[in-house]
Amino acid sequence: MAAPLKLKRQSSPKVVRQDLSVAQELPIAAVLVDTPVSHLEGVYDYLVPESLHASATIGTKAIVEFGNTTTEGLIVARKKSSDKQKNMKTITRLNSPSGLVSLSVIKHIEAVRDRFGGGIWNIIKSAIPARVIKEESFQRSSASSINFPEYDSPRLRELVGRADYDQIRNSKKIKWALSFPIGIKPELFLTEFIKVRAQINQVLLIVPDEKDLTNYLAQLSKYFGDEVIELGSHLSKNLRYRNYLKAAFQSKRVIIASRSGAFTELESNSTVIVLSDLDESHYEQHAPGWNTRDVCLLRDSSTSIVFASVSHSLEIARLVEIGWLESKIYENKSAIKIVSANDNHSSILTIKKGLDQGNVLVSVSEKGYANLFLCTKCRNTANCECGGKLQIAAQPRIPSCYLCQKIYKNWQCIYCGDSRPFVIARGIDRTAEEIGRALPKKSILVSSGNKQLRNLPKGNHVVIATAGSEPNETFAAVVMLDGEKIFNRPSLRAEEMAKFSWFNLLSKAKPSSEVFLSLPNHHPAVQAILRGQSRHGVSEDLINREKAKLPPFYRIAVVIGEKLEISKFSENLKNSYSFEVTGPTSINGMQSKLLIRATLQQGSMLVDLLDDITKIQGVKGRKIFNIRFDPFDL
Repeated sequence: MAAPLKLKRQSSPKVVRQDLSVAQELPIAAVLVDTPVSHLEGVYDYLVPESLHASATIGTKAIVEFGNTTTEGLIVARKKSSDKQKNMKTITRLNSPSGLVSLSVIKHIEAVRDRFGGGIWNIIKSAIPARVIKEESFQRSSASSINFPEYDSPRLRELVGRADYDQIRNSKKIKWALSFPIGIKPELFLTEFIKVRAQINQVLLIVPDEKDLTNYLAQLSKYFGDEVIELGSHLSKNLRYRNYLKAAFQSKRVIIASRSGAFTELESNSTVIVLSDLDESHYEQHAPGWNTRDVCLLRDSSTSIVFASVSHSLEIARLVEIGWLESKIYENKSAIKIVSANDNHSSILTIKKGLDQGNVLVSVSEKGYANLFLCTKCRNTANCECGGKLQIAAQPRIPSCYLCQKIYKNWQCIYCGDSRPFVIARGIDRTAEEIGRALPKKSILVSSGNKQLRNLPKGNHVVIATAGSEPNETFAAVVMLDGEKIFNRPSLRAEEMAKFSWFNLLSKAKPSSEVFLSLPNHHPAVQAILRGQSRHGVSEDLINREKAKLPPFYRIAVVIGEKLEISKFSENLKNSYSFEVTGPTSINGMQSKLLIRATLQQGSMLVDLLDDITKIQGVKGRKIFNIRFDPFDL
């Protein structure tokens, strides 16, 4: 576990006005100041005016003078004296309700900062929404003072078994990697789980995106009413701050949140549930780039934690392998029929059968029409004069360059002169066109990108969707196309994400539906689905990752900066440290990138080293490296 954050302590040099009376009791406040430059970040001592004494408690935001500017700070301690009694400034005013950030949340934020590096105020700003003063009229209350009628779920007991059901109902701490049973909608299973678990104390559910948040809020509000609230960046500024205050001071029984809600204050013996930790939305886009999974693992030790998913990340799989998490895989009797690409069975046949019973879902890998095509005659790639590849974005079939956007209305192959494109990378629109030809007069709907379908109109439809754009429905048949493409993408998590996507699609199939897989039976993903076990093959995946020196066995820092600076830094690293260094690789004419790998034991050393480098760059007025630890992809 990372050592506690050690912040440099300094005293402000400018003399304060002496026209304010100073608090008689604990007159000094240690304030974590949001400084203009990262290398000055630290805790500075300020005098507390008598008028603010009662409210200036630990965890209260304050406005203070720093140098020639006024900035925000967070009070992290009150004390009798300071190491430097002279020339201390006085807190100007308070900028939040008293004790807005509890001591446990402060410690949690420090632990996250120690793991991912960077400025602690970057994390504070992610965790705590901007202030809206008019929303601060609230009543403090405790979750333990609210009495709920005892809730029993026979269906959940049947699915998980009596022993696990008793664990969910009692106050014993649990640390689970829970795999949803096939043939049961995940939101229905998890809603029942939360209803039972919330009888003990608070439950924090962290979901990937707004669509999931809306679904779970609708389900849980029916039972918990005003005792369930939502937190997320999708809310208006006022509502987001109002709900944050309710979570902080009223201890609502159930909190549904997106990524930033991972820092939410909870009472002792509460439960955190992370839904689909493999989803990229769980990764913070701004520096220092923390992720929900690691933030939740750094929470207070009294908190129960459950990672619930159709298929888990390899980080979670490793924690199961070493015994830190307990794997919970539940089976459900289902009549779902699985057919694969080598069963002499076409996807169109599955679609036809499904349409007789209801709606059919067809999953494809890409948007657009023809994302890559060749010349029909000579099979050479269609390229633009700028070097970029041509694609056909939509009907009418007019090729354009994906780099410079130049349009080729009368395209001809530069090698043989033929004008017939041969599509090798179909997009969703091309797939819809082909299915429409095979099934004339059938309703075909497309759900992708900014045009996602949440619910379906009456009747039987073929719904063609990209990953994550599927309507919130169950289907009489599910067709999973483009298997080779999604399992062989050039990215770190290609196979993990592909398996997650397919198991997620499987959860949308009705109990008696047919599911078509566009891969042969011997493929590991098909074998996992046939067994109904998303963990099938995970041990081998972990062995391969360890051999390749990749996460979850190594921590990786991606460092981007000016070419000359990166080149010098790379040489110093290779000569002075035992880290694995890949690069530099050129990004553009000005910048290069380094990949630095450290064993789990070396992780803290690498964080401290990169923090020191950025501080030196700040002091010397150089451009500071862009650093991200443990990114979603490389």
